[in-house]
Amino acid sequence: MSTYSSSLASPASESTPNTRSSSGEFEHQRIPVSHQLSGKYFLGTYAGEHVAGTEFVIGASLVALGVSTSDLLWGLLIGNLLAVLSWAWVCSPVSVRSRMTIYWYLERLAGKHFSLVYNLLNGLIFAVISGAMITVSASAFRAVTSIAPQTAWYPQSVSFVALVLFVGAITVFMTLKGFKLIANFSTVCSPWMATMFLASGVVTVPILLNMGELDGITTLSGVVDTFVWTGATPDGAPGISVWIIAAWAWGANLPQHLGMSDMSILRFARKSSYGYFSAAGMYIGHYMAWVCAGLMGATAALLVGSQLTAMDPGGVAFRVLGAMGLIAVVIAGWTTSIPCLYRAGLAFQSVFPSQSRVKVTAIAGVATTAIACFPFVFTQWLNVLSYFIMLMAPVGAIIAAEHFLLPRMGIRPFWREQKNLATNWAAFAAWGLGVLVGVLFLLEGSLHLFALFIPVWFSSLLIYPLLCRLFGAEREEGDLYEKAYGAPNPVEPAGTAVAPQNPVRRRDPWYFAALACLVLILGMASWSWRAGLDATAQLDTFQLFIIVPTVGYFIAATLWMKKRRRPQRGA
Repeated sequence: MSTYSSSLASPASESTPNTRSSSGEFEHQRIPVSHQLSGKYFLGTYAGEHVAGTEFVIGASLVALGVSTSDLLWGLLIGNLLAVLSWAWVCSPVSVRSRMTIYWYLERLAGKHFSLVYNLLNGLIFAVISGAMITVSASAFRAVTSIAPQTAWYPQSVSFVALVLFVGAITVFMTLKGFKLIANFSTVCSPWMATMFLASGVVTVPILLNMGELDGITTLSGVVDTFVWTGATPDGAPGISVWIIAAWAWGANLPQHLGMSDMSILRFARKSSYGYFSAAGMYIGHYMAWVCAGLMGATAALLVGSQLTAMDPGGVAFRVLGAMGLIAVVIAGWTTSIPCLYRAGLAFQSVFPSQSRVKVTAIAGVATTAIACFPFVFTQWLNVLSYFIMLMAPVGAIIAAEHFLLPRMGIRPFWREQKNLATNWAAFAAWGLGVLVGVLFLLEGSLHLFALFIPVWFSSLLIYPLLCRLFGAEREEGDLYEKAYGAPNPVEPAGTAVAPQNPVRRRDPWYFAALACLVLILGMASWSWRAGLDATAQLDTFQLFIIVPTVGYFIAATLWMKKRRRPQRGA
């Protein structure tokens, strides 16, 4: 879930209305036809952005929560489908018709005060996520030291704190280098990360089968039911149900789809149907990565004779993938922590516009690193993220109501502007009442924490239009969408250069070299499936052999990226 990582667009980078910023992102201008993108761009974006450090934590956490195998597989299938439909049916249509960032949309919908509160909370959430992933990266370095795994809510070792400060300093430094470094780093790392997750699943299955034979279990389904997704927690309590898993899979990326933050990238889409391409991220990044992370976690715990809850991501990855597993954890943590810290800095800068992005990001980085010293952030990650989702869900519901429901009531979107109101208090009230609904369900205890976003989102969706009438929104005639947004496809403003068309290029040899290295890693992982081999004994050989194709991949991918970027620098 490269959670919250779909777009680096932020209010801090916005230009003045009706002008295009120097970054070319049209933050306060609707996307003209000449700058709209084909589906290939969005397919690649979604396929690459949902394999990150959070997957290590979530996959292992689902094992510890005691879900059964069938409930996990069906729950992830249903929940990820609901997430894809949320992108395709809710977020994408709003994005393509309005062609605005969420920040500009909220400013027009509710006023600057609403946007200020939203950005402040957004920055806080991004900072906490970044801190959790710094802890994940630090766990990889910890695995090669004598420092014990940090599984309490507080740091249990001064050495671990020093390690976190070291990792945090690198994270802040890379973040301060800016957007281009972050984007290139993620582009190179994402395919390898997805391959390593898949390889971990492939290499652990024969190990589990070997262990099952010792207990008289000969089928794959019997092995995973016994050793991985057992249907009970480590202390013997019943596990969570298929519907709770489905709710979690649906809500894990709610800030992007029903929360509408992906408006910032989907506004570039030529068609709203491109929202369906999010399936690439949900079923590669979430379904595959969470399942493989669960297999890896359970196998590592069995091999070291420990409870999975007593291990951290670094310890798990090191036992199964060796040194390359540690690199995978470090990179997975950084591909989430660095973009999230970047967004936190931009969000906080919008609250303190007189300060530079570098200064605000550096201060946020110091605070984020301090948070990372307390491992509770990632040991309780699913719960922490669920609270954040509940807090932010009403904002997306308000946008959805503004776009889908108000016109059906004869009220134009952005009615606040028409009435010259400084603040849309109906939006503030709907946000607060939505969160209150979640708190009441939480206190009452009838709904699992992972599912709280559902009544929160839908209550805000229904409450907001009623409050709009109460606060003076009036009915109008005509095409209300055109009155609010303008024509469906904006023309290129005078004086704005048309986006250059990239020439059709043959695939570079380095591209095929990088792809061959990834295939080789998967081939090595599948070697232990050969009959007669002791999969556990072969694990050390696999860990050693994948070093060469990993090094080869990063060399080839970096050279391919440099050649691919070269024409843009000369443009």
